[in-house]
Amino acid sequence: MNDLPTDFSRALEEAGLSSFFAACTPAHRREYLKWIGEAKLAATRQTRIAKAVKMIAVKSAAERAQAKKPGRRAR
Repeated sequence: MNDLPTDFSRALEEAGLSSFFAACTPAHRREYLKWIGEAKLAATRQTRIAKAVKMIAVKSAAERAQAKKPGRRAR
């Protein structure tokens, strides 16, 4: 995923979410990147990165829990 900004990529890596984010749909990834990229101030950008990582972590956990249910396939 060469199109990821370094700071966002690093945050995903530190949270262990890089592979999950890479497996998301292009539209999903694009929305996060657009939202982060629209920040005018560095502080806003860092806040958005932190929020994005938290939202992605919640989505990842929900999908893992869903995959553990009988009859479900893991992503």
